[in-house]
Amino acid sequence: MKNLFPALLMLVCTTISAQDTLCVMICLDEVLHFDYETSKVLYRYDHEGSLQLKIQDGEVMCLHFSDEKKRFREIVTTFEDGTHIHNTINSKENVLYTQHNWGDIIIDISDDIRKRDLLDDH
Repeated sequence: MKNLFPALLMLVCTTISAQDTLCVMICLDEVLHFDYETSKVLYRYDHEGSLQLKIQDGEVMCLHFSDEKKRFREIVTTFEDGTHIHNTINSKENVLYTQHNWGDIIIDISDDIRKRDLLDDH
């Protein structure tokens, strides 16, 4: 089951090869950017807290969440016209991707949240 999500990520990425495809893995304390064609890590950096990723029109972002423990993340996708989509996802092993025709978008990703903390906020 652990290998299912990376396999699905690669399957999705192969179907969208006409566009620029950005592959990013988000871990608890590190972000890794991959080369779409070779899966080679291009660069990585430490991070703490929330993240913001900008995707330009025509690009596709494949996000693989790889928190080592069962955690949740708030994901807000904001479109050019100001509309947004808000999701809360399980970030232990989850893959999200954008569409190439969404235009310029910004994806805000919260710090990892434990389920108990998530329930306390609502």
